[in-house]
Amino acid sequence: MKWYRAYFPFRVASAATIPLIPLYVGRLGGGLAEAGLAVAIFNAAATTASLVFGRLSSLKVLRSYVLGGFLGFTLASMLFYFASSVVHVFIASAIAGFATAVCALAAVLFIAETRDGSSWGKEIGVFNRISDFGWLSGLVIGALWSYLSEGRELCIVSAALAGISFTYAFTILKWQPAGCAGMKQKDASTRGNGRSNGLTVLYVASTFLMFLSTSLAYSLLPSFIVRMGGADMEVFIAYVSSTTISVLTYPRVESISKGDHVHVQSLASAGRALITVTLALTALLLRGITGILLVAATMLLSGFTWAILNVAGPAAAMKLHEKKGKIMGIYNASIFLSSIAGSALSGIIAENLGYPTLFLTAAMLTSASIPLLEKVRQKSKTITHAATDKDHIITTTLIKHKHTYH
Repeated sequence: MKWYRAYFPFRVASAATIPLIPLYVGRLGGGLAEAGLAVAIFNAAATTASLVFGRLSSLKVLRSYVLGGFLGFTLASMLFYFASSVVHVFIASAIAGFATAVCALAAVLFIAETRDGSSWGKEIGVFNRISDFGWLSGLVIGALWSYLSEGRELCIVSAALAGISFTYAFTILKWQPAGCAGMKQKDASTRGNGRSNGLTVLYVASTFLMFLSTSLAYSLLPSFIVRMGGADMEVFIAYVSSTTISVLTYPRVESISKGDHVHVQSLASAGRALITVTLALTALLLRGITGILLVAATMLLSGFTWAILNVAGPAAAMKLHEKKGKIMGIYNASIFLSSIAGSALSGIIAENLGYPTLFLTAAMLTSASIPLLEKVRQKSKTITHAATDKDHIITTTLIKHKHTYH
C-alpha cells in the first residue's frame, strides 16, 4: 500500500489548481466563454487519454503511466504560473486533463492487476480515502491561499507537490507495487466474456447518465448558494463537508455493498435523486440561512453516496470485462464526457428554465440510470451462474473419466 501515498501530494496539488482554471482565464482577460472552453479542454483531454491509454495498458506500463501523469501535472502547474495569455491556459488545461486521467486510470488498474477480485472494492476504498483526503487538504490550502493572496504563487506549490509525488513513486514503484508481485489473479466473473459486451454497454450508459446528472446538479451549485444569500465561505463549507463525509465513508463501503457493487450503486443513485429533488424544492420554497443549511445537509448525503459510487463503480466495471484497461478507459471517458455535456447544459437550463428545472432534470437522469444498473445486475448473475454450472459439469465429467481409467 506504500504506493498509494504517492497520490496524496498529487491530489493536494490538483485540488489547489484545477478548480481555479476559470479564474486564471479571467485574470488574463478572458470571458465566461473562454473560461468554459478551458474546462471543456481539460475534460476533452482527459477523455482522450482514458480511451487511448486504457486500450494500451498492461502491468508493465502502469508505472510509466503514474510517473508520466505526475510529471505532466508538474509541467501543467508551471504553465499555469507562467501563462501570459488565455491560449497558454488552454494548453496547460489540456496537459492537466491528460495527466489527471492517466493517473486515475493507472491507480485502479494497479489494484486490479495486483489484487484478487474479491478485494478490489476494499483496496479501491483505501486508495480513494487517501486520495480524497489529499483533495480535501488541497481545497483547504487553496481556499486559505486565495483568501490571503490573489497571486499565482500557489501554482508553484502545486508543481512542487506533484514533483514530490513523482519522486516518491519513482522510488517506491519498480515494475510492480511493493509487496504485490505475483498476486495477479483472474476474476471468475469475467468468464463468458463474449456475452458481457451487452452488459458493458448498459453499464457505461448508466454511468454516463449518473455522472451527467451529477455535472448538471453540481456545476452551478456555488452560484446557487450565492443566489440564496450565501457567500464564498458557505460554498467552501459545503464542499469540504461533502468531501469529509466521503473520506469517512470509504472504509465502510465494502461492508455496505456486501460484494454486490452494482446493487449498491442503484441505492446510491436513488439517494442522489433524492438530493437533487430536495435542491429543487429548496430553490422553489426557501432562501437565506434556512435554505443554505438545507443545502449543506444535502451535501453530507452527497458525500456519502459519492464514496459508494467512487468505490463500487470501478470495481463493478472491471468485473464485467476481461480487458480491464479497456473497460476502465471507457468507464473514465464516459465520466469525463458527461462532465463536458453537463457543464455545458447546466448554464443553458438554469438561465432559461431556472434552478428548480435544472435540479429536477438531474433527478430524472439519475433515476433513469437505476433500471439500467439493475438489468446489468440480473444479467451478470445469469452469466455467472451459467459459467459456474458449466464448470461443475466439466469437473464432474473429468472425475467420471478418472474413475473409468482406474
